[in-house]
Amino acid sequence: MLYFILTIDGDWNQYFETGLALAERAPRMKAMRKMIGYEIKIAHQLLAGRFIHFIHTSPVARDFFLRPEFIAQWKKIEANSGNVGVHCHEDDPGRAYYYADEDKMRESISFLAYGLRKNGITPSSFRGGFMTFSPKTIAILEQNGIYLDLSCDPGRYAKDGELVVSDWRNAPDNFYRMSYADHRIRGDSSVFEIPLGIYIDRDSLFKIAKDAKKLKSKPGEVVVSVLTHSYEFSSWLKRLKIKLALLILKKYGKFINAYEALEVIHSTPE
Repeated sequence: MLYFILTIDGDWNQYFETGLALAERAPRMKAMRKMIGYEIKIAHQLLAGRFIHFIHTSPVARDFFLRPEFIAQWKKIEANSGNVGVHCHEDDPGRAYYYADEDKMRESISFLAYGLRKNGITPSSFRGGFMTFSPKTIAILEQNGIYLDLSCDPGRYAKDGELVVSDWRNAPDNFYRMSYADHRIRGDSSVFEIPLGIYIDRDSLFKIAKDAKKLKSKPGEVVVSVLTHSYEFSSWLKRLKIKLALLILKKYGKFINAYEALEVIHSTPE
């Protein structure tokens, strides 16, 4: 059986425009709330509310998404059978990436996880900005009661100049229990990896259908993520593509939320 989890990274375009002044890279309340509103609406219409919104935190916007206006949206997502996750952009794009800095990652993850729980919201999962991850992060996730990671893009080896940004070479293309020693191999931690299976932003609808058909042919239980971003919801044309992609994927597999994914994983022999 093939299972999909729609995941939406809560980023906005200006964050990545590093030539702008810091204040100009910050998110805008009205624009972000509107885009998130579209996420909730489309997930409700097509997926019975099931998706994960990964809440952005970074030096540019450390606590912006803990404001009451957004807390109301996170609660609505959870009430509609969706989930929220922690999305840490601990980076200075083009200059530095801190995903392997244990202290910075602990501070960032714990800050957002605590802020959400204090407001009655339970973070279900984690994804590193730019699909970054370090095995040092596994224990931090466990300490924060987060047992799903969705940072894996199997085979990805991304560099920014001489800086290695993300390394998922030889990682499995189906869910697995992560190793404390190496995040790309199976191990005995309490954190499970759910790899990327479909990337809506990057691929054509034809390729999305082709990749879904290939995933469908794999034996046993298969759980993968489907990725898009909040900024994709700012355009009606891109929203149309997202809707069409989801309709295509529903022909090949079933969309589930984070807790349903854990049920599938725990019921499958390792």
